[in-house]
Amino acid sequence: MTTADIESQRAWLAGLEARHPWHSLVVDGHEWRWLDTARPGPAAVLLPGSVGDGAMFGRILLSLGRRARLVAVTYPALSEPQALAAGLAAVMDHLRLPRATVAGSSFAAYWAQFFALAHPQRVHALIIGNGFTDGADLAANPLFDRAHVESTPAAALHAEWLARVRATPPSPLQALQEIMLAERQQPDNLRARFLGVVKASACPPLPLAPAAVTVLDCDDDPLIPPAARARLRARYPGARHVCLPRGGHYPHLLNPEEYERLLETAMQ
Repeated sequence: MTTADIESQRAWLAGLEARHPWHSLVVDGHEWRWLDTARPGPAAVLLPGSVGDGAMFGRILLSLGRRARLVAVTYPALSEPQALAAGLAAVMDHLRLPRATVAGSSFAAYWAQFFALAHPQRVHALIIGNGFTDGADLAANPLFDRAHVESTPAAALHAEWLARVRATPPSPLQALQEIMLAERQQPDNLRARFLGVVKASACPPLPLAPAAVTVLDCDDDPLIPPAARARLRARYPGARHVCLPRGGHYPHLLNPEEYERLLETAMQ
């Protein structure tokens, strides 16, 4: 990774945040933060995965966000899906959003299901993006070994992940992830999210119409194995199933055009 890569991503983030400044709310002692495009009409709430904050959706905010209200959320160091669901409801109350399309990525795709379970009347549509059913789906991956995550202090786990990111081939995604981990995401936040992944149990059936649910995955996702993708789709047999040929684990960054089309369709 070059200094130019890092500086380019820093400049991109600065431009994003100049256009859409951060807002915050403390809920039960935990700070929630978000970027809001503040456009009129229906809204979508965007929830990032384990690595990064709401700015991970920056490409979508700067494109679809020109004509639609998008709220990209950074959630606090909580691992329990019920607590995260309650916090998101409080944020939506604060924003006076009675209803929204809720789009989660990875870990947030998991806990967003619990938001829909507790608050179905607030969910216009649910997008479960690059998600999983429970911790067993990822248990074979050493990155998601439950014993290791539970026994490793937050600072050490954070340092491990930063080292992994720095060891990957240079790319804009790698530079963005390094900035997120090195400068923006606290160790306790990262560890809480990974605890949420490894301890995850399947969400009960949702009180949503099947057509209101979209299950999104990518053929080239390096983290969610094909069997886990198939298992999640099978839990929502009546949902819209979308498989993108490219997008990795971050289609909102690596295939933003297709992600934007999918999100805009769900918001209708």
